Amino acid sequence: MNFNPPTLQHLAGRSLMKDEALTISALQDLPMQLFPPLFKDAFTSKQSNILKQMVAAWPFPCLPVGGLMETPPHLETLKAVLDGLDLLMKQKVRPRMWKLQVLDLRDAHHDFWKGYTGIQDLVSSLDVIGKTQPVENHPITGGKQVMTVLMNLSFTSRHPSKYIKYFCHWAKQRKNVIQVICQKLEFGAIPAYDSLNVLGVFDLGSIQELEINKCWDMCTLALLAPGLGQMKNLQKLLLKEICITVDWPWDQKTEGLCVKQIFFQFSKLCNLQHLYLNDVYFLNEHLDQVLRCLESPLETLAITHCMLSQSDMKYLSQCPSIHQLKHLDLSGVTFINLSHPFLRSLLERVTATLKTLKLNGCMIMDFQIRALLPVLSQCSQLTEVNFEENSLSMDSLKKLLQHTANLTHLALEKYPAPDEVYDDTGNVIPHRFIQLCSELMDTLKILRQPNHVYFVSKKCLDCHKYFIYNLEAMLCSCWQ
Repeated sequence: MNFNPPTLQHLAGRSLMKDEALTISALQDLPMQLFPPLFKDAFTSKQSNILKQMVAAWPFPCLPVGGLMETPPHLETLKAVLDGLDLLMKQKVRPRMWKLQVLDLRDAHHDFWKGYTGIQDLVSSLDVIGKTQPVENHPITGGKQVMTVLMNLSFTSRHPSKYIKYFCHWAKQRKNVIQVICQKLEFGAIPAYDSLNVLGVFDLGSIQELEINKCWDMCTLALLAPGLGQMKNLQKLLLKEICITVDWPWDQKTEGLCVKQIFFQFSKLCNLQHLYLNDVYFLNEHLDQVLRCLESPLETLAITHCMLSQSDMKYLSQCPSIHQLKHLDLSGVTFINLSHPFLRSLLERVTATLKTLKLNGCMIMDFQIRALLPVLSQCSQLTEVNFEENSLSMDSLKKLLQHTANLTHLALEKYPAPDEVYDDTGNVIPHRFIQLCSELMDTLKILRQPNHVYFVSKKCLDCHKYFIYNLEAMLCSCWQ
């Protein structure tokens, strides 16, 4: 076992930590390479006074303190770090070695705290962190450089944590000298607080990813919509389980007002590239209003478990924003009552760019999949396809596989088990499942060398597990 004994510098640092007053007085002359290990020790042992002074005296442009934080963060430690920022900002003339510009509260840059071989590694690393952030364009207020705080936030409960409450209160009081950059913002449960008021702490133009993924109602989303419209650099938007509120009186007029408020803000998202809409109530008969607002081409479009009309599919197949689409996911959208030419027209427009196609659980039948085969064979960039949980016969699956012969980039393929593996009650017949899936795999091997290919049954009616065939069969729990 290799063992690297601590250097004299590190031993000196540990000795310093035992005397708080001595440590603080020594910061002015402390070598740069000792700051990170000493700071880590002070942070881990929650020595608030030392932390405060070390933040102020930090000799690099960025302090990636988020890489040290616990989950949930320790409130008193956060207070000490922010007190250090206050101490730094109060300095009319900074000491030459006090160089902090960016406080990074994100869970990132863990490698920085694992130790370096020398001072040049430290300087180079933190210079890179600083230069990748928008510190060069900070406004100047009263002759002072504005300090930047980087963070990603996740509101998982109805009420903000003590950590978030304290930070928001602190930041609001220093709005003229603090710029809060939040690149990723996530909301879980419906907030029992004014979400717009919380957003007021951040530079909304800095938000690149917004996720609302826990059953919000339309009225709550409409209240947040003005903030959404200010996220002009938003690249990814995920909305999941947006429904009708059960607490408010609801009619078509109320619904129309909410939908109008939400859609109006979409027109301001000029940099949106990835759009995920999962189980969103208001899409039906309104998809054109969502997509028409988008100015830039989308790379990812995921409309899943939503009800779409014929007019929605017609617009989707003609939408200007989808011509460069790389990832298309329509899983859970029922096509049994939709005209398949619209889906075919949609695929025809993205044959040159499409990399992933997911159509699982769409109730696609034989006649519909056969109509897609010619255009599917032209999607030469595909790396992943998913057709699980559709009703396809053995003959249709063979034809589908044959039309993938030239798709040499496919790395992951998922297909439904053929209809012939089920008995009259919908249960899988094990020996038939193995026989027919093995035959399909042999068909594919003749055409090309497969990578990861799976044939998956419907859920077992008893144990609710799946039969899966890869290179061998994996039966559900009932047959193991």
